[in-house]
Amino acid sequence: MRNPTHQDPTILAAYQRSLDRVYGQSRELLAGAPTWQAGLFHSVRACYGEMRAHPDALHLHFVATARDAGVQAIRTRHRDRLIALLDETRTDAPPTLHAELMLSMIHATLRRQIVERQAPLDLDDAEQTFARLLFLYEAPQAA
Repeated sequence: MRNPTHQDPTILAAYQRSLDRVYGQSRELLAGAPTWQAGLFHSVRACYGEMRAHPDALHLHFVATARDAGVQAIRTRHRDRLIALLDETRTDAPPTLHAELMLSMIHATLRRQIVERQAPLDLDDAEQTFARLLFLYEAPQAA
């Protein structure tokens, strides 16, 4: 099977609870930030902190998601909820596609770094990645 579904429902349920905790914090983090980038930075930081605190969740979120349809579905739902929340809470929110691309770049970059190191990044390194991608990247301008 090319994209198997994770077989342990207990681990998947714990992963979902981790993402639900992050989502619960994100409304305040997004709304209280001076810009959408800063809000997303704080939300992604909270997510990474939650994942680091639960090694099974971190593995599912960054490693297993590449080959596990069940994990992929949970992570995609979380991303979609976060993007909708960003749009609901921020008048300066970027277009949905831009937000999706930003989150995809952050996730892919962290995944690569975690896989290459065979260990989670410390929070300082992760924050540098978030900041570099969120604050230095400029969206392509419409023609």
